[in-house]
Amino acid sequence: MIKSIEQSIQAKTFISMLGVLVGCCVVIYSMVMIFLPKHYQSKLEHQATADFYTLVESLEKNGWENSSEELLRFSTQNNASVKINSETDDNIFSVNFSDTENRQPSTASLGCWASFVQNGQNFQIFATVSLTAVSQSFDVLIRLIPLIAVMILVISLISALICSRYFSKPLVHICGVARRMASLDMTWKCEVKQKDEIGILASSLNTLSERLSNALVSLQTANEQLKQDIEKEKKQEQQRIDFFTAVSHELKTPVAIIKGELEGMIYEVGEYKNRDVYLRHCLNTVNNMEELIKEILLAARMGGSDFSLARSDLNLSQMLQKSCQKFKGAMEDHGIKLCQKILPDFHYHGDRRLMDKVFTNVIGNAVSYSPNNAIITVSLQKNVFYVENSGAFIHQEDLINIYTPFYRVEKSRSRNSGGTGLGLYITKMILDRHDVAHNIENTEHGVRFTAIF
Repeated sequence: MIKSIEQSIQAKTFISMLGVLVGCCVVIYSMVMIFLPKHYQSKLEHQATADFYTLVESLEKNGWENSSEELLRFSTQNNASVKINSETDDNIFSVNFSDTENRQPSTASLGCWASFVQNGQNFQIFATVSLTAVSQSFDVLIRLIPLIAVMILVISLISALICSRYFSKPLVHICGVARRMASLDMTWKCEVKQKDEIGILASSLNTLSERLSNALVSLQTANEQLKQDIEKEKKQEQQRIDFFTAVSHELKTPVAIIKGELEGMIYEVGEYKNRDVYLRHCLNTVNNMEELIKEILLAARMGGSDFSLARSDLNLSQMLQKSCQKFKGAMEDHGIKLCQKILPDFHYHGDRRLMDKVFTNVIGNAVSYSPNNAIITVSLQKNVFYVENSGAFIHQEDLINIYTPFYRVEKSRSRNSGGTGLGLYITKMILDRHDVAHNIENTEHGVRFTAIF
């Protein structure tokens, strides 16, 4: 019970307010019981004294025989006994309206004496004023103590309950809000409408909550971005490892070929005695390696964070027509028909050398992987560029890895096609650097590469 009270501000406020109110009421009623009778007695004495001297003046003026009404009025109003004596102490008049029967020994009284002259004779008047009203008022206050105590307790209980709820309710609400803040729950608002210090505290909590919420959102956003950056970095790192692993594998084969042929020519082993033939073969292998190294260096530069595009205004229509012209001889050798749908004077702001590489790679791939007598359609309409070669088809598992370095769809043509295996990989990197959306898909007629500038 005590622990519950210590942990509840409402209970402590209620008990404190109840104690203060009961204490104040007890002190006030005690002061009333002490000072009210005294004040009442002083007032009665003053009034009785004033009435007595007024009576004496009336007796001197009118005589005691003609002032009987004044004597009776004085005795009645002041609950007093009055006696008039002659010079020989003979009682010539007396009246008594004081309640002598119910008079208690402790009842206070006031005695008054004066002399007056009537017809040359001296008379003495004695008045004894009974102050029973004072003791009666005190007795009333004593008898009212149980009733007053009950009233004090009830009023104090109700007042303490109302006050404790009024003052502690917003504090309890603020305490609950603070607990939710401690658990980083900001989905609340402190609804306290007071304009005092408690209202200022609630408003400050709302402001603090809003700022903490914004800070948490910023931290969460930054954390998510950091996670994405880390994952991206891991992915890029893995891609670099895979890339250089593939590079080492691709370079190992031509180096081994050149080494074997050179050793055969040096030691004049078998057919390698014909050095002129195998020197030319070695030269072709070196040329292929040179082209491969150039592609590797280009891919490595584009993968760096410090790579930047040399953008300029490009006439893509003219560039695309020139790229098609490069492959007309190869197309004629295989009976491939070229269909051009190129919109004239289409301009784009990009890197000339890299965009020319894109057109060369895409059209070259279409020529290399198209069957004889196929149709290659090169189109540039508005901002959509696509190359479609008929009679070709790429399986779904190959489409997934189509941009992987050194990945070849047709393994049997991997060496005879003359490609490095980096063409589409570099094409993707160039278009990504230019923020150009692109896609490779199978169509009804063949395979289509699409890019949207």
